[in-house]
Amino acid sequence: MLDFNEHVLKSSQQFGAVVQPRMGFSRIADMREGLRATASSNANSVCTITLDSFTRVNDFTGVRRALAENNQLNGYPLIYHKPNQTKKIITEIVRNHSLPVQIRHGSPLPSKIFQRMVEVGVNATEGGPISYCLPYSRVPLKVAVEDWEKSCRILSAGVEKSHIETFSGCMLGQLCDPAVLIALNIIEGLFLTANGINSISFSYAQGTSKTQDKAALTVLKKLAGKFFSKDSYHIVSYVFMGYFPKTMGGYCKVTNDMLNLINTEKVNRVIVKTPVEARRIPNLEENIASIEFADYQLKSEFCKKPIQFDSEEYDRIYTLANQLISDTLSQDKNIGKTIIKSFSSGILSIPYCLHSDNKRTSHVTIDKRGYCMTSANSTINSSANLIENLKKNIEKYDL
Repeated sequence: MLDFNEHVLKSSQQFGAVVQPRMGFSRIADMREGLRATASSNANSVCTITLDSFTRVNDFTGVRRALAENNQLNGYPLIYHKPNQTKKIITEIVRNHSLPVQIRHGSPLPSKIFQRMVEVGVNATEGGPISYCLPYSRVPLKVAVEDWEKSCRILSAGVEKSHIETFSGCMLGQLCDPAVLIALNIIEGLFLTANGINSISFSYAQGTSKTQDKAALTVLKKLAGKFFSKDSYHIVSYVFMGYFPKTMGGYCKVTNDMLNLINTEKVNRVIVKTPVEARRIPNLEENIASIEFADYQLKSEFCKKPIQFDSEEYDRIYTLANQLISDTLSQDKNIGKTIIKSFSSGILSIPYCLHSDNKRTSHVTIDKRGYCMTSANSTINSSANLIENLKKNIEKYDL
C-alpha cells in the first residue's frame, strides 16, 4: 500500500506541485476509466474517487433507488458497489502506475465509509469533525466528533500509512479570515493524529487577494512546523472554492493566480477546478484537460512571478491564529472535548455558518485591498453584504 503523504512530498520535490482532480462517477466502468485517464495524463497527478451525495449522508436507499431508475449520481457510491469490484480498479492503478488513490467524501459521519475504505485497500481520505460537520450538515458537533474518533480508529487500525487531509482551510469556500482557517487546520490536524492517523495534509483555499494568500500560506507552514514533525504532513491548496468565475478567461486568470502562489510558496499539492464549475459537474475529458492545463501552467514563467509579501498581514494572521489555537487547547486535555467546548463558548466561530453549534461570534468583511478580515461589526453580515462579497472574484476575473 502506497504512502500518500510520502508520495506527494517526493513527487512535488522532484516535479513540482502534484495536481489533482475531484472526479467521481457512479458506475464502476466509468470510475475505472477516470482513474486510468488521470494516471495516464500528461500531469504530475494523484488519483481521486469522489463519493456521491447520498453516500455522504449514509442514505444508501437513495443510492439504490437512483441507480435502479438509471439516474447518474454526482459521485461514486462506495458502499453500494461490492468491495472486491472497487478494490480491483484501485489495485490496477497502484500496480500499473504506482499512484495512490484518495477518497473524497464530505461526510460528517464517515465511519461506514472508512470501514469500506479499509475493505477496498485505500488509506488516504479527507475531512474532519469540524470541516465536514459545521458547513455541510445539521449533525450535532458532539455526534460528529464521536463518529470521527471512531472513524480514525477504524482507518488507522485497518490500513498501513493512514492519511487524512483536513478540509478546514476551505471552510465555506470563501469569506472566512485566513487566521481562522489556519487555526482550524491545526486543531483538526491535532485531532486526527491524536486518534491514530499517521500523516496529514493541511488545506488552504484561494481567497480574494493573492498577497493575503501568500501571507496566510506562510503562516500555515510556520504553525504546521511548530505543532507537527517534519515529513509527517504536506500542504494542499485549492483553486477558488467560492462563487466561481463563469467565463473561460475568468477561469484561466483565477487558476493562474493560484498556481503562481503555489509555485512561489512551494505548495505540495493542488486541487484544480474546470471551466464549467459555475454551471455543472465536469465530465472526464474536462477533468483531465484541467489537470493537464494546471500542470503545464505550473511550469510556465507566467506562474513563477514573485508575489508581494505583506509582513504586517503575516504578523496579524500569525498572532490571531496562534491565539485561537492556544485558547482552544486550554479548554480540555482531550482534543475532541476541546473542540466541542471551544465552539460552545464561542472561542471558535465560523462566519455565515448556520449550524446550531456555531455561535456566529465571528464576522468578516473584505477591505479595499481585497483582504478578507475579521470585523467587530456584526451588521456587515447582512444578506446584501454577503452577496456583494461573494461576487468579488467574479467581478475581478470575469472582465
